[in-house]
Amino acid sequence: MEWIWADDGNILQKSIETFMKSLDHRIKTSLELLRSNEELALKMNPDGYYLAFSGGKDSQVIYELCKMAGVKFKAHFNCTTVDPKEVLRFIRKKYPNVIWHRPEKSMFKLIEEQGCLPLRNMRFCCRLIKEIHGVGSVVVTGVRRAESRNRTKHKVLMHTCVKGEDKFMLAPILDWTNAEVWYFVRNIIGHYCELYDKGFHRIGCILCPNASVAIKYKELKIAPRFEYAYKKAIQKCIDNGKYQQFDNVDDVFKWWISGISIKKYMANKDQLKINLNDKK
Repeated sequence: MEWIWADDGNILQKSIETFMKSLDHRIKTSLELLRSNEELALKMNPDGYYLAFSGGKDSQVIYELCKMAGVKFKAHFNCTTVDPKEVLRFIRKKYPNVIWHRPEKSMFKLIEEQGCLPLRNMRFCCRLIKEIHGVGSVVVTGVRRAESRNRTKHKVLMHTCVKGEDKFMLAPILDWTNAEVWYFVRNIIGHYCELYDKGFHRIGCILCPNASVAIKYKELKIAPRFEYAYKKAIQKCIDNGKYQQFDNVDDVFKWWISGISIKKYMANKDQLKINLNDKK
């Protein structure tokens, strides 16, 4: 038996023979997917695969797998202007060959222009900063079903069209478990971003709408300057007539961080006022 770490910090005890057999199968399947679709990738783009690299553990795995498969690829990092400095530092140090793309407009400028904050069901930030890249290519992603219920119906190879141009999304580690990813990262790659050792289970943009409330507050502790920047953008939205039902910019920010609907947030505020009045 061997101790195998999971990404939630708990230790999973499994038969090393069973676990390694499963991981070996995952690796072979992923390598075969990359090799079998390389012809399509080269047909669409002479540079081969467009590897979407974020600096997180999943993108590290697909980067290493592309190297192991011997396929032609270039790794790309789409800077969002709200990336943790630890991630930026990690990519520069450990992955110097990754190509950086900086957006024409910052996240805060986009919020001002869109007139609102990004939400779970309205992530214009992803659409305008990340998803526009990789057009005319086969994009290798680190998407995994284990990450969320929304990805359970995700397919290994998917086709989309962006502004009239074809774009394929290949997910070679779609069925990998968290434990398999972490074993691969720790024992085959040998390094990862320091944020994982600070309680972050996933790495992404500061205050991403998809992050949990707990993670958002962790992010504000390591990068407090982003609170000021987001509030400045929120104030511009207020000045232009948005969020008039809130008390002030701090109230808007508190609602946004909560991840709940405006209706529920306002109901909670009203109930709190009632409770406080009852105690008087």
